[in-house]
Amino acid sequence: MDTPMVEQEFLRYAEAQAAYGRHLLVVHRRDGTGRCTSCGRVHPCDRRAHGGRLIVHYQDWAGHEPVPGQPRHRIPE
Repeated sequence: MDTPMVEQEFLRYAEAQAAYGRHLLVVHRRDGTGRCTSCGRVHPCDRRAHGGRLIVHYQDWAGHEPVPGQPRHRIPE
């Protein structure tokens, strides 16, 4: 990319990435056997871990300001 992204475009991109991360967390959940319900791998699978990393990285960029004194992110099981 030769042209830098303008701020609004990047914020839309960050929101989309954080939303995709949340989607991965919903789809790749643990079942009763300790495996992922979507891909069958041992929980947490690579896709779920990737979803968590997307949220941690992009959620602050997407305009969600952290609250002082509270944990920055909680990734649901």
